[in-house]
Amino acid sequence: MICIEAYQAAGGSTFPRGPFALTAVLVYFFYSLLEHSFSLIVRTKAASFFPLLPAALLLLLLHKTDAPLFLAAAVASAVAARLFFNLAPHIEKVLLYGVFLPDAAAVYLYFGRHVLQGAYASDKLLFVSLVTLTLASLQELLFEKPLLRRSGEAFPFFYFALLGILVALPPMSQRPINWTPVAEAGGRIFHRAQDMVDSAAYHLSSMWGGSYTTGYNSLEVSGGKIEHSGRTEIILKTSQKPYYEYTDEETSEVMKVRRILYLAGGAGVDKTKLVSFLRFLHANDVNREYAALFSQLSEVKVEYAYLNTADEIAPVNTFLVYDGNSQNDAVHKKGYRLTARYLDIDYGSPYLAGLIREAGAAGRDESLSYEDACSYFMELYGVELGSILTGDEYEEAAKGSYSAADLGTDGVSAALQELAVQITSGVRGEYDKCRVIEGYLRQYSYQTDTVGGHDPLSTMSTPAGMADIADRFLFETGAGYCVHYTSSMVMLLRLSGIPARAVSGYRYVYPFEKADAYEVSGDCAHIWPEAYIRGVGWVPFEPTGAYRTAQEYTWHRKPAAGNDSQSAYVPPIPAPAQVPDIPDDETASSKLSGMTLNQAMRIALPTALSILITLAVLIMGTLSAARLRYLRAAPEKKLAMDVDMIKKGIRRQSAEDFADRGLLSDYVARAPETLRPDIQKVFDIYYRVVYGSSSVSAEENELAASVREQLHAAMKKRIKK
Repeated sequence: MICIEAYQAAGGSTFPRGPFALTAVLVYFFYSLLEHSFSLIVRTKAASFFPLLPAALLLLLLHKTDAPLFLAAAVASAVAARLFFNLAPHIEKVLLYGVFLPDAAAVYLYFGRHVLQGAYASDKLLFVSLVTLTLASLQELLFEKPLLRRSGEAFPFFYFALLGILVALPPMSQRPINWTPVAEAGGRIFHRAQDMVDSAAYHLSSMWGGSYTTGYNSLEVSGGKIEHSGRTEIILKTSQKPYYEYTDEETSEVMKVRRILYLAGGAGVDKTKLVSFLRFLHANDVNREYAALFSQLSEVKVEYAYLNTADEIAPVNTFLVYDGNSQNDAVHKKGYRLTARYLDIDYGSPYLAGLIREAGAAGRDESLSYEDACSYFMELYGVELGSILTGDEYEEAAKGSYSAADLGTDGVSAALQELAVQITSGVRGEYDKCRVIEGYLRQYSYQTDTVGGHDPLSTMSTPAGMADIADRFLFETGAGYCVHYTSSMVMLLRLSGIPARAVSGYRYVYPFEKADAYEVSGDCAHIWPEAYIRGVGWVPFEPTGAYRTAQEYTWHRKPAAGNDSQSAYVPPIPAPAQVPDIPDDETASSKLSGMTLNQAMRIALPTALSILITLAVLIMGTLSAARLRYLRAAPEKKLAMDVDMIKKGIRRQSAEDFADRGLLSDYVARAPETLRPDIQKVFDIYYRVVYGSSSVSAEENELAASVREQLHAAMKKRIKK
């Protein structure tokens, strides 16, 4: 690590400190174990060189697969350190005095180059390690003095190692005193007290029949000033990843984009949307592979926190709800749970956008029987449609489209009518008109400290109320939040002849990290518009400038090359309007650092194979060398080798382990009964040769070899049983 810091301080490129240190440590321990395995076969310092073969292959593979540079540097550093500790002469003295060199380097880098300032966890680990080693070395040097050596026992090294671990546990800060933990503890106490008060207020509100909502509202909103609320109102649980992965075409890097979930307040289940979307796909001859580019079945568990509402809040396009509790009251309170199955649709997919654009222009409306719909739904998603809705429910849902209220324009001003004409002038197709209006509205400023309509009683519950809110937003204030954007888009769509409605609920952006539960706060409360496009059904849009559109959160799924005629179609997308700055927590994508699984496997498999081949060659070579030494040995040496192998064979077959006292009689007592007489004869011959200095005859060598082979055969037979 000192070398890396010095390299960077001199102007070199930056290595990721944490991954570098972790990789170097893991590789060091790996090659230590590998070297130990080789040393069992090759009992010399040559065992240190055998791990170089897989290490060299690993470095070559890392270079050829365009792996990050720090991986190769970590491997090279770990292997070099392993060789240094094995082969350096007088290694004990080198370690004793050598620690003062990195001490000096660390001090120079800290004061001279202003690095190692504690900005990384590896800085703390480095200093703790240096201090631990330095204290241990100083003690060793001091205890070489006769006076100190007589004064008491020296502390063992593990004492300093334990001290280093205890020092490393507390958090490190560049400030002399960090009061943040104290402030956080006080904040936690305050928030707990506040939660207790909120909980009491919630229950008191429920007892007196009042309404307790902070973020979520129905359409009875006026567009006035709102205050942020970080209180958790919905808790989500799902087994799915909170993001989608895709490969960037330009850089070939694996990226991920966070999932977005729109939770709509209302009846919860909307089977009309499911039937409309299914008929839309069937009318365009969409097959299973093509549908998977922009749709999938998903499931999520929803639990109410600080809510008290009659609305069933569930994901958009929910077609089935399982009630997970016994709250059957008209008003759902805290603790109410449901499990929703819904059709997750990527409205930002260019493939879906192309189908919607064509369907809206042509106004397709193909009839699809219930039986054919069941078969088609099974083909697309592998689920029985009959388990979701009956034939009568299907026929009823197939009739659903929009009502006259979805085209209501009561109270619109002449300026609003003129603006609708100007925005959509020359634009053909319902979908393109929706996209143009969406892009136009996104140019307005997002602001929560604003006003509603001219009439304080105007709300989004009526066309006149939305028209009033939209008129003041578009032509006077020029700033607002979702209420203003949605009111404006709904009225502009209706004035353009497109049925539209507002939907209230929550818009939740999942984090990149998977969690057991996801908390949806009051700040996620949202209202957005939906447009009814002929031949498609209700399609959501996002005109609110503070949030990204569906196109910016697309799943980036693409068909396999040569899949079918549909896969070759890439519909054009209108140029997006200017989008205002997005808060940091709305970052849409993140690069997946490191190698892909495929690259890692291409490196790991050849390396592991080279290790196995090296071990096999060493084992075979060792066995061959031992056999050759036995054949070429003198009779006395052969006898000694046979006796040694007989002893090993008896120890392996013995039911209990025993200490070698140097007495061959101990081995005879534990040998198989059928072989004991012959083993005793061999041991007697061995004693005679060792202590009597007599020679060994050929018959005696043959007896010893025979006993050894019989013992080996008995052991193999026992293993098979």
